[in-house]
Amino acid sequence: METADDREALLIMEEVLAIVRSVPHDTTWTSYEDWDAAVSDIRDHVERLRLGDLSRWPDLRFLFAPTGRLQELAIGNGWSGRYLSLAERFDALSPA
Repeated sequence: METADDREALLIMEEVLAIVRSVPHDTTWTSYEDWDAAVSDIRDHVERLRLGDLSRWPDLRFLFAPTGRLQELAIGNGWSGRYLSLAERFDALSPA
């Protein structure tokens, strides 16, 4: 059964995907191989959340962790303020 937190996680990840897809991102200072790998990883999270698959929830937690992949990507590409807002929303969710 889908919860409000599941829906919120999906909304957050859809917003992240939209940001990352909007323009190619520099991944030099991230653990992503390249921009396509970042888009693919984030898209996979979105698709799984849409299906109600929470098996990668621990990976999502790590993705939003300080100095995690998303923070590195955001800082290196000029959207750190938006990232912080999204990370706060994500951190408020109950663990799956």
